[in-house]
Amino acid sequence: MPGARVAILYRHHPPLRCRQMNAEPSPWFLGGATRGGRRLRLFCLPFAGGNASAYTQWQAAIDPAIEVVPVQLPGHGGRIREAPLQAMDDMAQGLADAMVRRLDLPYAVFGHSMGALLAFEALRRLRERGALMPAALFVSARRAPHLPPSRPPLHVLSDAELVGELRALNGTPDVVLADRELLDLLLPVIRADLKAVETYRFREAQAFDFPIHAFGGARDSIDEEDLRAWSRYSTSGFSLRMYAGDHFYLNDHRMSLLRALESLCRVTHRETHGEVLS
Repeated sequence: MPGARVAILYRHHPPLRCRQMNAEPSPWFLGGATRGGRRLRLFCLPFAGGNASAYTQWQAAIDPAIEVVPVQLPGHGGRIREAPLQAMDDMAQGLADAMVRRLDLPYAVFGHSMGALLAFEALRRLRERGALMPAALFVSARRAPHLPPSRPPLHVLSDAELVGELRALNGTPDVVLADRELLDLLLPVIRADLKAVETYRFREAQAFDFPIHAFGGARDSIDEEDLRAWSRYSTSGFSLRMYAGDHFYLNDHRMSLLRALESLCRVTHRETHGEVLS
């Protein structure tokens, strides 16, 4: 029963209402109502197979001066009926087209895993069109774009093999991995995301003039050297913070990560705009 399975999917990844006051609603951005006192917008980009629900609890836990805006890709969460994109260029162009209409506030971007690569490519496109650049880019659990792949592609694996890899990454609930009908809905989306990442072709890029801050898990296959390689893409500073944990370290260290993001946002906002964030 497809309708019932979509309902189950929504319980795992509930759609949010777009309530922005200063811009027309966009399917790319969920939640993040612009209210009085917001001084900086934090766009949050998902990992492969993930969606905006990964960030829905951040707003209540972060400095209220920061507006958390989770990004929803086609085919994910509340956009489940849309075809997922299978090329990083298409993802980045679509996101850049949507973001350019939401740059009425200073902003920063956080991307976890695939989201970090997507953020990098979307910001390149925004720079090409002369759009406002972010106060900072936060990249998490993703090796720098110019580094070659560290493993064989996953998007070509059989369903059973792919489920095994997802279980090892520890980012998909067991209740989802054990549900065959739910997997029938999710695996095509996950494969599309993985294909976008694994077929990505890097083009040499000029460094950005905003700082890049990297985060990772000490037990992840993405190691400190992979993360430090992001430093070549900023002329304004780089930092690295490692947490105990695996590829999804942020699930166990959410509050610590949010405090770090708050602190870095305050510093960059003060340096860029000459005023305190909150």
